[in-house]
Amino acid sequence: MEAPRKRRRFTAKFKARIVNACQQPDASVAGIAMAHALNANLVHKWIREARRSAPVSDTPAFVPVPIASTAAPVATQRQEAERIRLSLPSPQGTVTIEWPVSDAQGCRTLLRELLS
Repeated sequence: MEAPRKRRRFTAKFKARIVNACQQPDASVAGIAMAHALNANLVHKWIREARRSAPVSDTPAFVPVPIASTAAPVATQRQEAERIRLSLPSPQGTVTIEWPVSDAQGCRTLLRELLS
């Protein structure tokens, strides 16, 4: 009868080395696990444990924020300058209404009220 396999024990230093290797760009956890004769699920467990035990800084960190191009504000300014112009003839004379394009919904509401 064959003796049961004993569970292998790994040092914290070895685990840290494997986790560090997995965090490199283009690293394959499965590939690193296979190269060290480890189960990939065990390596994933070590990665989760390392994330949980990593110290969290009390000071806020700066995070890069992508800046939108300046073309959007220019378009908005141009749109503010554009106006909807309505000329409504009436017996007392023509009524002209100018409305900003940026508030076309408001113009629609006004027209609906005037025509109802």
